Amino acid sequence: MAFRKATLRKMPPVTRKYARLLNDLDSVLRRGKNLVEELNRLELDSQALANAKERGAIIGDDGTHYLS
Repeated sequence: MAFRKATLRKMPPVTRKYARLLNDLDSVLRRGKNLVEELNRLELDSQALANAKERGAIIGDDGTHYLS
């Protein structure tokens, strides 16, 4: 739960610092969760490319085949 700016203004100084720290933590956790899907896709793409290189079936963007 993120604290709103108006709520933070009403807090005592030490409590405000702690609430801001919690807001930062929430932000970092949210960004980390969003990266999981992107990392999963990149890992699958990397694995597919490695498998294609092993089979010698690399196909370029223009449709040409590159055999190793």
